[in-house]
Amino acid sequence: MPPYDSSARSLVRGASLMVPATILGSAAILLVDVYANHALTLADYGLYGSVRRLVQILGFVVLIGMENAVIRVVARGPDQPSARAGVRTALQSTGVVSLVFAAVIWLLAPTVAGWVDPSPDTVSVLRLGAMALPLWTVRTIAVAACQGWGSLTPRALVTFIVWPIVQLGGLAVGATWLGLGAVGAVGGFVVAVALGAAQAMWHVLRLRADAFREEDEPGEGAFAPMFAVAWPGWAQGVGMALYTWFDQTLVTLLAGFAAAGLYGPVSTLTPIFGMGLGALNSAFAPVIAQKHASGDTPGLASMYRIVTRWALVLAVPPVALALAVPMCVLVPWHSATAETAMALRIAAGTQLLCTGVGSVNYLLLMSGRQRDTLYNAVPAVLLNLGVSVALIPEWGIAGAALGNAAGMLVANFVGLWQVKKHLGIHPFHVGLMRPLAAGLAVAGVALSAQAAWGAGWLALVLGGLGGGVLFLATLAALGLDDGDRLVVDAVMRKVWRR
Repeated sequence: MPPYDSSARSLVRGASLMVPATILGSAAILLVDVYANHALTLADYGLYGSVRRLVQILGFVVLIGMENAVIRVVARGPDQPSARAGVRTALQSTGVVSLVFAAVIWLLAPTVAGWVDPSPDTVSVLRLGAMALPLWTVRTIAVAACQGWGSLTPRALVTFIVWPIVQLGGLAVGATWLGLGAVGAVGGFVVAVALGAAQAMWHVLRLRADAFREEDEPGEGAFAPMFAVAWPGWAQGVGMALYTWFDQTLVTLLAGFAAAGLYGPVSTLTPIFGMGLGALNSAFAPVIAQKHASGDTPGLASMYRIVTRWALVLAVPPVALALAVPMCVLVPWHSATAETAMALRIAAGTQLLCTGVGSVNYLLLMSGRQRDTLYNAVPAVLLNLGVSVALIPEWGIAGAALGNAAGMLVANFVGLWQVKKHLGIHPFHVGLMRPLAAGLAVAGVALSAQAAWGAGWLALVLGGLGGGVLFLATLAALGLDDGDRLVVDAVMRKVWRR
């Protein structure tokens, strides 16, 4: 079998859509967060960020793992009645669970607010976050269905860009124009999530209007078979949400809203460092399911190496900037401090190591080894919570970053061992050294810019642009292999087609 077959080209086509959409969407989210940092007080900014994180974490809980089950079931038989019934079942079950959780949060909001800050604004913000939960689940399941059907089109991916822009508008109206502070900011978030849910569902109906035909073998799409596939991935996903995103919430609980506000830039930037792997995983997940089902282990190993190498290509430049000149990276946030810079360095280094091991959890989930993901998630959560509780009271936000790093590293490296043991593959290849070597050039340019112009906007812009150009030049000078050429050729075809 040739090393790069039609599924590899399908992966590259999907990635060539997902990566630009993710980059643009992430840039819009950064803009939203920077605006919130300037428009809100430090405490309100911390409250806004904490509730937004809480919605994301609870989103994993109420999804009950159905998003990964949908991708796997649909990718294995996209034209089968069971695929359509599976999507319908996932939407119905997660909708019910999310509404129950939303009602509980609404009722308990005054009690929960009393633990941290019993003000009416805190209660209102929690209740707005509860309203976002059902909308978040609909959006996630609909996007998962599009991934499984391989229907990631430029129109479908507009949702990744539009909803943060709408959130920015809602933030400007609610927090600035109406002067509602954190309440207005979270209100804008709810409006944006509602638009994202509506847009994602429109794409599902446009691409697969027959997905909701009730006569499609109802037994095939019943809740029990879907949940049997979903629950281990659900438990792992909840664990991953806790050790990945619970850091800002822990800072709020242990140190207050002002400390959460200081940690906000780190919490926002950390996903940016891993966005390349996240974008590539969206296209890689159905390929894993297909190749594992066909027994094509060599082809899966090749795809694993390609995805990991290009995830590093996307991760290394921003990580190099954060490690070399963190105060420059934090310039857009007026509340950034030396303590924030230390936490940012810890987060950036952690993300680089985790990106280097690649799509370990997706490989386990999509190959039917969902239960194995629990063995890396549970110790990661316990370690994260233990380190955070021990260090945050004394070390502040640096302690939160260390707790988060401990959990993520344990989960990813245990996952790497599991993939090697069960699937017999790993991502390591000499090609991984190229983006790492090119990253040294980025760090050198950034340090030079900071030395010449200080830790300000000029150093950030010139260091970022100059470092990016030198990064690409260094990659080209180090050479491309066949997998790299496959990616570059696909991207160039899309560029010239436009």
